[in-house]
Parts: sequence; structure tokens; C-alpha cells
Amino acid sequence: MKLRRAIVVLMSAQGQPAPDIAHLLKTSQDYVRDVIHAFNERGFDALDPKRGRGRTETDR
Repeated sequence: MKLRRAIVVLMSAQGQPAPDIAHLLKTSQDYVRDVIHAFNERGFDALDPKRGRGRTETDR
């Protein structure tokens, strides 16, 4: 979710540590750290959820 990823980045920018963000959002610390690292590398493009994880047309 784009909103959830944006909340992670905002809370991090406000100085909240990853464990606290994970607890408040009821998610893993790994997810929080992945979002923060992706944002630091790619900027706002990192807020878009990853697409294309489903089956391809040839798999169906």
C-alpha cells in the first residue's frame, strides 16, 4: 500500500526508530527498514507498490 509506505517514511523522517514504527503499524521491522532503504535509494518512486509479481500470461 502506498499510504502505509508513506507513513513509514514520514515517521522515519520525524525520528521514530524502526522498531517503534513496526509496532505502531503492526508490521515487521524488516518491512520498515526495506521501505526506508528503498526511499533513500529511489525517492518517491519507492512509495509505489511493486507490480508484476503475479503469474505471467504464459503461466496461465
